[in-house]
Amino acid sequence: MQRNHAKPRHGLDRRSFIAAGTATAAMLTLPRSAMAATQLSWIGWQGYDAPLKADDFLKNNDIDLSTTYISSNEEIITKLQAGGAGQLDLISIYFGHIPILANAGLVEPIDEARVPGIEKIFPEFLDVDTIRKDGKLYAVPFTWGTLSMVYDPAAIAKPASWKDCLKDEYKGKVSLTDDITGLISTWAPIVTGTKTPTRLTPDELKQTIDFLIKIKREHARTLSPNYGEATDLYARGEVVISAIGWDAQVAFAAEKDKQLAFVRPQEGVMVFMDTLAIPSGAPNRDAAYKALSQAVSASGQTVMASDLTQAVVSSDAVPLVDQVNREVYQYGDFESLFQSARFNPFWPLQDDGEHASYDQIQEEYQRFLRA
Repeated sequence: MQRNHAKPRHGLDRRSFIAAGTATAAMLTLPRSAMAATQLSWIGWQGYDAPLKADDFLKNNDIDLSTTYISSNEEIITKLQAGGAGQLDLISIYFGHIPILANAGLVEPIDEARVPGIEKIFPEFLDVDTIRKDGKLYAVPFTWGTLSMVYDPAAIAKPASWKDCLKDEYKGKVSLTDDITGLISTWAPIVTGTKTPTRLTPDELKQTIDFLIKIKREHARTLSPNYGEATDLYARGEVVISAIGWDAQVAFAAEKDKQLAFVRPQEGVMVFMDTLAIPSGAPNRDAAYKALSQAVSASGQTVMASDLTQAVVSSDAVPLVDQVNREVYQYGDFESLFQSARFNPFWPLQDDGEHASYDQIQEEYQRFLRA
């Protein structure tokens, strides 16, 4: 299957990860047959359902897949809060949102014995504290990646620092993408010196947003709504370096006959991870577990790598993906990768009197968008 970059990509505050030209935020696929034994109701990023459509999985398990596509993770949270928890069978969502759902009782603990192949998931992802509560697993890792600096090697030398994008010669040629978590996580350490960019005091948050506004006004070509449109700017020669990027843009650009490269600057980059979870009260739990297992199987993961340029989470899938994918994601050397790439804890859900809460982060980010 050809990658379709008109389709939105995965989690985070995923306005940032919608590939170019997305017009549909919520589409429903028609069932194969009104006589199917089970209709599986799934909600997530368009393209993330591709593993379920591979290997005759649906036909062999007599499942009709009913998919609702999203443009942000918040849509899933809102839908579950509005009663969708008793109507949905499977969701794909950024790992940072799992505490919100688990604390509210909107997703159920995963019965790991019902997920064949879960033991093949790299522990670097399966053991992340954020997806667990009271010793129970509430989401299964599905895919991941890094938010690296993307640049045009035909136009500039390989950058070394995020601050390189602020050089005078690049003014008006900097790619900037609407990505709340990615932007703050990338620039807060540079602006404030913090080691944990998701634990900011209100003053540190204000300093970071002020700095991002300066980049937006004085350095960026424009604020792209997604990484697909940001890649289009490179293809047209309008930008040469990024203030935030995603390693998969290199593959996106190649399909437009444009060669890009990425680098993980000396200040480090953010790692994101998208997961699969089963909403509480899922009406078709057995089918949900079958689908979850298919999605993290070697064959399902290989579809994510080939169709969406995504990183796989299963060690069984690594030999099946192409060499470019293996080089980008460094599956054999996570120790080196995680020296420059970091998982950050999610924003505090409540005001703790010291750090900005998730609601405060969103409110302050709106100031950046309005600037």
